[in-house]
Amino acid sequence: MKKTKRISVTLAVLLSITLILVGCRKADAPPPRQDRIEISVALWGLAENLSEPDPLVQRLEDKLNIKIKPVAMTGVDYAQQFQMWASSGQLPDIFAVDAMNSRYYKNWIAQGVIKALPENLSAYPHLEKYLSLPDIESLKVDGKLYMIPRMTYDSTDYNVLDRIVVYRWDLARKAGIDKEPETWEEFKAMLSAIVAQDPEKKNIAGLTSASNLLLGGLFWLYSSPAATSDGSGSDYKWIKEDGRYIPAVFAKQSVASLSMLRDFYASGLIDPDLPIMKGEMGFDKFAQGKVAALITSGMLQAVDTNIYKDRWLKLHPDETRFYDKVKVLKPLKSMDGNRYHAVFKSFWSESYISAKVDDKKMDRIMQLLDYMSTPEFLEMRRFGLQGVDYEKNGELLTRIHPEEDLVKKYKGMSSLGILLDWDGMFKLDPAYSGLSPEGHQVQQELLDYSMKMTRKQAFDSRLTYLSTPTKDGFSIYDNDDMIRVMLSKRPVEDAWKEIVNGYRAKGLDRLIEEVNAKAKEMGIE
Repeated sequence: MKKTKRISVTLAVLLSITLILVGCRKADAPPPRQDRIEISVALWGLAENLSEPDPLVQRLEDKLNIKIKPVAMTGVDYAQQFQMWASSGQLPDIFAVDAMNSRYYKNWIAQGVIKALPENLSAYPHLEKYLSLPDIESLKVDGKLYMIPRMTYDSTDYNVLDRIVVYRWDLARKAGIDKEPETWEEFKAMLSAIVAQDPEKKNIAGLTSASNLLLGGLFWLYSSPAATSDGSGSDYKWIKEDGRYIPAVFAKQSVASLSMLRDFYASGLIDPDLPIMKGEMGFDKFAQGKVAALITSGMLQAVDTNIYKDRWLKLHPDETRFYDKVKVLKPLKSMDGNRYHAVFKSFWSESYISAKVDDKKMDRIMQLLDYMSTPEFLEMRRFGLQGVDYEKNGELLTRIHPEEDLVKKYKGMSSLGILLDWDGMFKLDPAYSGLSPEGHQVQQELLDYSMKMTRKQAFDSRLTYLSTPTKDGFSIYDNDDMIRVMLSKRPVEDAWKEIVNGYRAKGLDRLIEEVNAKAKEMGIE
């Protein structure tokens, strides 16, 4: 009897202690968050870069009580991939693609597979401010915005950084060239000398590209600069010729650019592999000394990271002064004696929300996009973790490890962070860690030169965004057309005429009539 009583007392004491300990643990632990929402996101490189945990992404997830589920997307034919997902009801919650003004975009709206943003954005003040730019109103369909444009820079003046040509100045010097090229003739002569001399005996080719979508960003500048496009098929500018607006790519002087391209190709100065370039091929070829020059996109960061840091230093560990050996081509004089740079839309690609998203998830997605416009998020995106990557004293931020590349350290955030915009203006700041100090200097020199020496061909951007029955489904893939002319055995004029006739068969004349009628209604003269 006494033994049973002692056991009961002991159990009661143990139970009391246990309850006290559990109560302490509950008091110390954060409250459980049962409403965490998973958001699937398809964005270039996100699935690969979030294969490992990223502290910045985790902090964002905890802040908004969400879980980012990356969805792999192809680097090639991604628009078709999204169309397939749209047709089969498998679109991710959020996805980015350059589809605006394409047949996909209009079909997605008509079929109800993408969701319009709320017309009242007052609950998301930072996003509301981001979407208050003048260009935005012209992007609405029936008064509604069905996507979020991913802005690049404050001005298209900075588009000079979106089509960069680098060349092997060290090989040019060995081939007897002592002056950096300033004209098309000098550029051609330099490539000819490098290819003929082949200083490193690697059977070097002339000019190649990181992608076959970039070719027009260089060669159109010779005679029809407004014809430069981002490769989406919908980014074509309209210029006035013979009293009416036409797509710049079809201007009379366009043939001169195509002839210049054919001349380079016929002279053996275009890499035969250029039409099939994709992925990392162009960077490999340039770093290995197999080509003399390379067209790339993505500001000078593409050169600094993909060539200098990732390849050149591995192949040439004892060599220094990369930017003494590799130079950036400054805008060349066009046939009219002026210098131009490529011009695109004020944004490149758009973020879309699947119509399958319910109201609760939609609100959380809007909170995510709103947060991505806040100073707090931008500070984290740009500088990492306070106390780990930087110290803050008032408004003064000091990086703890200034030599560290935060783009590589936080790969997940580097991919996810561009969901709303490209933050292009910060990438010009010396504080941006994704570019070496030498790279920053070279990039700024190019920008300063362009601001002083180049101009833009006159065009009205409103006509690029304009919607008409024919224009909504009309695409112009000028880079593909350039390559067709380049490879053709027929005279340039004949090859180009055949291409133009192909566009006419698709409704080019009707497109021009509709756009000019609409321009007149809008008072665009």
